[in-house]
Amino acid sequence: MPKEKIKEAVEFFTLDKESCTSCGACTSECPIQIIKMDSGMPSIVEGGEKACINCGHCVTVCPTEAISLGAMPVGECEELRQLWRIPPEKMSQFLKGRRSIRTYDGRSVDKAQIERLIDIARYAPSGINRQPVNWAVIYDPENVKKLSGLVVEWMRSMVSEKSPIAESLRLERIVKAWDEGRDLVSRGAPHLIISYGLKDDPIAPQACTIALTYLELAALSMDMGTCWAGYVSMAVNMSAEVRKAAGLSSKASSFGAMMLGYPKFEYYSIPVRNKPHIIWR
Repeated sequence: MPKEKIKEAVEFFTLDKESCTSCGACTSECPIQIIKMDSGMPSIVEGGEKACINCGHCVTVCPTEAISLGAMPVGECEELRQLWRIPPEKMSQFLKGRRSIRTYDGRSVDKAQIERLIDIARYAPSGINRQPVNWAVIYDPENVKKLSGLVVEWMRSMVSEKSPIAESLRLERIVKAWDEGRDLVSRGAPHLIISYGLKDDPIAPQACTIALTYLELAALSMDMGTCWAGYVSMAVNMSAEVRKAAGLSSKASSFGAMMLGYPKFEYYSIPVRNKPHIIWR
């Protein structure tokens, strides 16, 4: 019989007491409040291991790298460089300058670049660090066109049934445009990215939307263009045929879809927006 491999037990929470300065940052920043100060040193409260959500706040807030979690050794955490923050003026221009891109130059985005976008987006916040976001990438431009066609056929059936949704969203004009050779579903984008989660997960809708927003802004920093594909997301959730083509199971829901490609045109100014309505209490 082959010998069993003996696995070394990894402690859930380890503290380098020589490095610890007893600053209390870990106890203050733990969102679940499972770290306490015991004789001037941080320790885990009874039952804390089961309650831990592995957010890593305690590891990454420690200024001396004194804390490690079994699932998150401090040495595996990426260094946060001191100059990482973007000045307010540049951030203002970056966010205000984002545009929804509906005309693409036809070039495909390398798969490695899309994987890089998703890698960034997985750091978006989610309730109790559940990280419930999943991704479906319709990469082949021909498959994007096929999916758009299925979305249009779903719209066509909604129009023929005189669905209130079809009337309120004026889906007949999308169908008419398609029949005339114009794609108002995916706008000729070479790729589609769908952010999805389990239907019955109350955390998934917000988490998927935030993650897709992260991806959108990351794409802008890499000179790519995006546009929210609301018709695609809606059809995925309402049409079994579209859902199957997108590769989602019946247990999943799309909580956002996005076109992706390289913009054909450049923008040179920021459009005017309505003034915010603010209630102060």
